[in-house]
Amino acid sequence: MIKYFALENSVLKEQEHFTEKVPWICLEHPTVEEINFIQNKYTFPKDYITAVLDDTENSRFEKLNQETFAKSALILLQFPLNTLSPTGFLLTETYPFSLILTPDKKLITVSNYEPPFVKKVLQKEFPENATLWDILFQLIWELTFGFNELLATMKKNVATLEKKIQVATENEQLYQIMDIQKSLIYFQEATVDNQQVLENFYKSDLLQLSEKQRGQLHDILVENRQALISSRLQLKLVEKMNETFSSIVSNNLNNVMKILTSLTIVLTIPTIIGGLFGMNVALPFANRQDAFILIFLGTFILCILAVYYLRKNRFL
Repeated sequence: MIKYFALENSVLKEQEHFTEKVPWICLEHPTVEEINFIQNKYTFPKDYITAVLDDTENSRFEKLNQETFAKSALILLQFPLNTLSPTGFLLTETYPFSLILTPDKKLITVSNYEPPFVKKVLQKEFPENATLWDILFQLIWELTFGFNELLATMKKNVATLEKKIQVATENEQLYQIMDIQKSLIYFQEATVDNQQVLENFYKSDLLQLSEKQRGQLHDILVENRQALISSRLQLKLVEKMNETFSSIVSNNLNNVMKILTSLTIVLTIPTIIGGLFGMNVALPFANRQDAFILIFLGTFILCILAVYYLRKNRFL
């Protein structure tokens, strides 16, 4: 699907057809015909577009070190997207997102999925004198900021899981922690790759950026570095919590087994006594009319003493 966007009254509006005033061409899950159309129109390598069709494509850049802006340049970054894991819990994976800059000042973005940050850019109000590069920086900013937003959400989910640790005896929480770990690993690798690409973009003089624009790009670098450090820290904390969680689950199960074993011992007392007095031989109290009451009271007292002993020694 191809969408065309142009600035109207400081806001990006979708256009029905391509015109020269359209600075941004957005491709989402493009077809073969759409890929060929855009690639032939702007004559850049086909893999600028087809690279994003591979979900495992890493961040990279092409033609950012040109002395003059003669050929289209590629900035390929990774963005986070929420999915459902095989265990049924929320999992955040990362997918490639291509930003292609053409010499005639057109921005072409390509993704195999609908990036959630694009909607935020479309709601953004731009300055009156906004340029194509302002749209570019806003896209990269929202992409980078999306990592920190999801990391904050993940942190809350971890805090909720910690409250369940004390009573956890099942594997459900372990599955959730496993999915959080997987998400953080994706985050860490994606932010490391994105950082390298953004640093090279910052060093490049290809776009002849102003001081204000270089300041915006520096803010993006700082935001991405924050996401990188935060993902590393949270991954370490979750790994430690996973170890603690496993130990607590095992300990809770041991406590349950200890209680059940103690109760079995207590309930064995009346079973043994009942079995002895049920034998068809001469036994004490056999000729007494109050034998049942005496045996019952004796059994009850023995059970109370057994419970007292077990509780005193913390077996129950």
